[in-house]
Amino acid sequence: MTNTWKGSGKVWKPSLDSSCRKPRLGRDAELRDANGTPVLNFPVATDTGFGDRQNTMWLNAALWCKRAQAMASMLSKGQFVAATGELSQRKYEKDGQTRTSLELRVAEIDLGPKSSSDTGSGAASLEQKDEMPF
Repeated sequence: MTNTWKGSGKVWKPSLDSSCRKPRLGRDAELRDANGTPVLNFPVATDTGFGDRQNTMWLNAALWCKRAQAMASMLSKGQFVAATGELSQRKYEKDGQTRTSLELRVAEIDLGPKSSSDTGSGAASLEQKDEMPF
């Protein structure tokens, strides 16, 4: 599996800093334009720990190019997804304080039911392989 980001000339391959999560979407995905390249952004929540030490971790996820356009209408709040990709950390300032944000640059994504009560007839999958529709 390889991904090439438009204009970068780089080929992305999974490495030790890859992450595999099965998060829930925190809101509907938002498709926008980043200097002529479509990007689909969506926040995802995943639970870590157990019992009294259970915590919810939030990540911002980004899906790029043609797959972003293809998946835009399929990702909605509360839906379960299995996403793999590269984790990146971004620092920014807000109200005079330095903050940190984690982002998952999605390489592969599999869709699950919209909620735990939705059993659906099957999960949609969109991976970068030869049988992709675009």
